[in-house]
Amino acid sequence: MEHPGAVAILPLLEDGRILLLRQYRPVIGKWIYEIPAGTVERGEDLLTCARRELEEETGLRAEKMEKLFEMYLAPGYSTEKLHSFLASGLRPTSPHRDWGEEIRVVKTTLSRALEMIGSNRIEDAKTIATILYFASKGRAGRKSQSRPRTST
Repeated sequence: MEHPGAVAILPLLEDGRILLLRQYRPVIGKWIYEIPAGTVERGEDLLTCARRELEEETGLRAEKMEKLFEMYLAPGYSTEKLHSFLASGLRPTSPHRDWGEEIRVVKTTLSRALEMIGSNRIEDAKTIATILYFASKGRAGRKSQSRPRTST
């Protein structure tokens, strides 16, 4: 199956916490935790798509977007490649959600998100991969960003 590609965005707050979406997914019939993401539109570059999806789903704009990594989601039957970004310098704007989307924005620490992965509360593959990649690279401890707090 041919796919135009997709983006996923890990929003990082100034205090070191991250944002997750708690979104209802009718196909599986339940609420799950995810990071903002979406499909690249025809002719759209990856960065523009990442900025658009972040704003649509969270109501935030990022001053800085840093590409983290890319991965194939299901290479056995699809060409879909997902490109993960880190968004920082977040500023409020208005969300532009699709009709019927049920999304709640949740602030949490990186350590809590890792616990949620370990306890299977985060079940979404792109979210798990992006958070684990971010944590493995020590990104939260960079001088330009604050370390995550231990409480939510």
